[in-house]
Order: sequence, then structure tokens, then C-alpha cells
Amino acid sequence: MPITYEIDSARALVRTTLAGFVTFAEVMSHFAALENDPRHSGTMNVLIDIRGMTSVPETGQLRRAAGRIEPERSRLQYGVCAMVATDPANISTGKLFAVFARERFRATTIVPNLEEADRWLRDQEKKTA
Repeated sequence: MPITYEIDSARALVRTTLAGFVTFAEVMSHFAALENDPRHSGTMNVLIDIRGMTSVPETGQLRRAAGRIEPERSRLQYGVCAMVATDPANISTGKLFAVFARERFRATTIVPNLEEADRWLRDQEKKTA
């Protein structure tokens, strides 16, 4: 599966992994699945691991994906977002998505590994506790 996710209800955290060739339709289906998942509640922080993604989305697709999570289109509420990327193309994808989705997250970061993402997310959780 190109996109998988899990919800850590105790931390109000969605962990999403994109691997292999990911299509725009799969990204949009992921948003729908997440919205319909009964485990989400309130404001959720997000960790997106794109290290294994081999496709490079078009700029318009990133813009539409960010638009898909706008309050008018999604009933989910988001806090902060940590993206994990190491490949230059994936780092650029993450940065561009962060620009387009800047109004949806209180803060975003792109880091090279899961440990740094988790540390950053925990620091952000402390700031809002």
C-alpha cells in the first residue's frame, strides 16, 4: 500500500507513511479515510514519513492536497506537522506542501529521521499543554 496511517489517540497524533509510487488519487483517498476514521478526535498533530516515496507530485497536486485539508473541506482539525524526508526531491515536496498548507498547521518542520520528528512533536506538545 502506498499510503498507510495509524492514529495514536493518547497523543492525538496521526502517523502517515507514503512509500513507492503514490498517486494523487491515493492521497485524496487517504484524506477521506482519515476523516471517516472514528479514532480521530479534536485537534490532531501529524507525522508524515515520505522517505520511501518514489513519485514526485506536481505543484498543482500539492496545492490541491493542501486545499483538501482546509476547514471548508475537512472536518478534521490539525495542530502541528512534522515531515520526514532525506532525498532532495522529497525534501522539496515537503517544503512546498508546507507552504501551501501553512494556514492549516500551527507549525511545520522537515527532519531527516523519525527520532527527530518525534522529539520535535513532543516539544510542540509541551508548548500547548
